[in-house]
Amino acid sequence: MLKNMKDYQKTVKKLDFYSVLQNDKRVLEYAGNYVFCINTDKDLDVMLQSYQLFSFMIFYKNSRERLDRKMQNFNQEICNQSEKHIVENISEFTRMNCRGKFIRGTLVNLGYSILKSDIEYSDDLALAFEIYQTAILINDDIIDHASLRRNQPTIPVHYINEWEKKGIEIKRNAYDVANSMAICAGGLGMCYANQKVAQAYSRSDNLGILLKYFNQVIVNTIQGEIIDVILPFEEQNLCSNEDELVDSITEIYRLKTAWYTVIGPLCLGLVLAGGADEDDIGKNIGSDITEFKQTLLYAYIRNQKEYFGELLRYYGNENLTCEDVNRIRELFSESGALAYAEQEMNMYFELAVKSLKFMKFIPEEKETILFGLIWYLKLRKF
Repeated sequence: MLKNMKDYQKTVKKLDFYSVLQNDKRVLEYAGNYVFCINTDKDLDVMLQSYQLFSFMIFYKNSRERLDRKMQNFNQEICNQSEKHIVENISEFTRMNCRGKFIRGTLVNLGYSILKSDIEYSDDLALAFEIYQTAILINDDIIDHASLRRNQPTIPVHYINEWEKKGIEIKRNAYDVANSMAICAGGLGMCYANQKVAQAYSRSDNLGILLKYFNQVIVNTIQGEIIDVILPFEEQNLCSNEDELVDSITEIYRLKTAWYTVIGPLCLGLVLAGGADEDDIGKNIGSDITEFKQTLLYAYIRNQKEYFGELLRYYGNENLTCEDVNRIRELFSESGALAYAEQEMNMYFELAVKSLKFMKFIPEEKETILFGLIWYLKLRKF
């Protein structure tokens, strides 16, 4: 414990770590140490979870800063081309390859660090996963007709804007070409990601397994995207039954969310370390609603006639206002859909906590960080 802690606590308010860490604010310090303030025994569980969350955030901060520097170097290296159209297209990829949060790259580092201590050896794999993420997001933006990604214009929008500045009349073929250029940039990104892994770990005995697993993560993500794209169309035109709808939505979460965001990067790090047996982000507001995306919220309210009719006035509408989005949130809350989704979410988080406790091969220090990851994902505002 810190000396004179009681005297120091008189000058500070009780620290809400969940709020502080989630919003990436500066943590209070005293004599070079971080301060954990608790008032009663009832706060001990909160303190433990805060400590776990804080441990993850420190790990995340260190990885993110290191990976960000290395990604900047990578972006500069791949722009070393001569032909102007190629340079422009690669520059568009690198523009989208900036401003990432590096959460998935951090999880690659974390997975590797469970079994190995030389964490920077996993940085190239972490960068490869982040490069792949940029590539898949570029493709996702084309599918979703998105105009914004990471708080900047998407690649098709950027090309259109540049052509307008040059006085080019924007006809239908211009949009086709803009999308095609984005597809090219995304394709390059996929190749850059695999190339990064192959070059960095060419002498590793695990290279074959690593590339196989890496590409399986990509396959899973695209399979999830297939369901995500077709499901809104079927719901609007064929009206699938409730059980099939929930099953498909759950499969989207498993393939496109769980595998892509957590399982894939964590296990990739473990594979690199030799554990081969281990199997609000700047998006347009209301984008899931305008695209008629199927979620557990939608599946639940679908059978609530008094709410579903009003919801359909908004769902699939490309011209939603902030007031419309707020009303949709109210509908999800009033109908019980939000409570249902939160109950399902909490069930899976509880399962994650129980599962982690049974993984005896994980060192205590890394177990603390993994518990912190669970709290981070649970509290994070996407």
